[in-house]
Amino acid sequence: MKPRSLIVVSVLIVMSLLLGACAKAAPTEAPVATDAPAATEAPAAGEVTIKYWHTMSDPETAKLDEVIAAFEAANPGIKVEATRYAWADLKTALLTAVAGGDVPDTVRMDIAWVSEFASQGALMQLDGALEGFDEIAAAVFPGPLATNKWDGHYYGLPQNTNTQVLVYNTAAFEAAGIANPPATIEEFVTDACELTDTAAGTYGYAQGGTYFWAPAPLFYAMGGKIVDDGISTATGYINGADSVAAFTMLKDLYDRGCMSPNLLGGGIATDAGQGTGIYAMIIDGPWMVDIYKANYPELKYAFAPIPAGANGTSSVVGGEDVVIMDGSQNKEAAAKWLTYLMSEEAQVAMAQVGVVPTLSSLTGSADLPEYFGIFMEQLATAQARVPSPKWSDMDTAINNAYQRILNGDQTPQEALDQAAEEINALLAQ
Repeated sequence: MKPRSLIVVSVLIVMSLLLGACAKAAPTEAPVATDAPAATEAPAAGEVTIKYWHTMSDPETAKLDEVIAAFEAANPGIKVEATRYAWADLKTALLTAVAGGDVPDTVRMDIAWVSEFASQGALMQLDGALEGFDEIAAAVFPGPLATNKWDGHYYGLPQNTNTQVLVYNTAAFEAAGIANPPATIEEFVTDACELTDTAAGTYGYAQGGTYFWAPAPLFYAMGGKIVDDGISTATGYINGADSVAAFTMLKDLYDRGCMSPNLLGGGIATDAGQGTGIYAMIIDGPWMVDIYKANYPELKYAFAPIPAGANGTSSVVGGEDVVIMDGSQNKEAAAKWLTYLMSEEAQVAMAQVGVVPTLSSLTGSADLPEYFGIFMEQLATAQARVPSPKWSDMDTAINNAYQRILNGDQTPQEALDQAAEEINALLAQ
C-alpha cells in the first residue's frame, strides 16, 4: 500500500477546491447529497448505525429500502443509514470526508475509483480480513472482481456490474439478407460494410466516441492489452501487435465509410441513430432496453455477443464496487452489511430494477429479467480497465491516440507508441 501521507495530499487538494469556491458568489443552497437522510433519534443502547453512501436511481433507491429492511430484520441491533448522492458529487464528498476524518462506513463507488482511494490508504483491505472473502471472490465474475485489486490486495467487492454487447437492428439485417449477427471480427467488418449505404446516409456500425470505453469491447476481443499484468509497463501492450491490429481495423472501417463519423463529435448519437434506422449496429449496455422502450418502442433490435477474435469473445466491465472505509468506527457491522449486499437474496432483489448482479451462479436464473442472460454470458470473459489511480490519465492518452489515428495524423503504430510512452510516464510517477 502507498504511504498514508498521501492522505495529506487529498487534504490540500480539497482545501484548495474549497478556498477556490469561496471566491465565487455563494449559492443560496448547496447540498452535496441528493437524498440526505432525515434526522433520526439517537440509537438505542447497543445499537449500531452504519452509514452507506451510493448514487442509485429512484427505482434502485426504492428497492434498496427493501433490501435494508430485510438486512435489519436479520441483524437486530444494526441500522443502515443510506445517503444518495448525484454521481458527479459523490467523489468530492468522499474526498472531503477522508480529509476531515469523518467518513461513511460503506460506499458503493464507481469501479474506477477503488484503486485511487485504496492508494491513499482510505479503504479497508478485505482479503485476509473479511470473513468469507475467499468464498465471495470465487462466486463473482472475475472481470468485476479485478476492479477491486490494488497493490496485490482487494479493497472492495463488485456490488453490481454491467458490460457491453452487440446491439443490432434486426430489420436492417433482414433487408440486407444477413441471417445472423456477426460471430467473428471478420464477419463484423464484412457486415458493417454491407449494411452501409452512403447514398442513403446509413451506416453499418456506429461508435459512441473515442474514449476507451467505446472501442474497448472490440479491442479486448482482438486480444488488445493496455499494460502488463503487474501494471508496470505499457510497452509491448498498448502498442503491441494485437492492440495495433484492433485500432487498424477500426481505422479501416472509418476510412471505408462503413463506420459513422459521429465518434469524432457531431452527427447523431448512437441510440438515436439506431432508433431511427441510421445505424445498423452499435455496441452498448443493458440500459438500452429502457431507452428503446421509452424512445423507440417500434424498433426491432436484438443483442448478441461481441464478435470473437482469435481467442474468443470479450468485452469491458462497468459497474460499482462496495467498500468499507478504513476510517469506519463500525467495521464489524459494516462487514455484515457488505456481505449481505453480495448475497443472492440482495442481488436478485436489486436485479428487479435493472441492476445486473455479479454472482456468476445467477447466470440464466429465472429470477432475473430475461435480457440479462446475454450480458451475464458476456461477463464471463469481460475484462476490467486498468485498476490504477492513474487510469483517467491513461484513458486520455488512448483517447488522444485514437483521434490521431482517425484523423490520419499518425499511423496506428505511431499513435500507440506515443500512448505507450505517455502511460509509462504515468506509471513511473
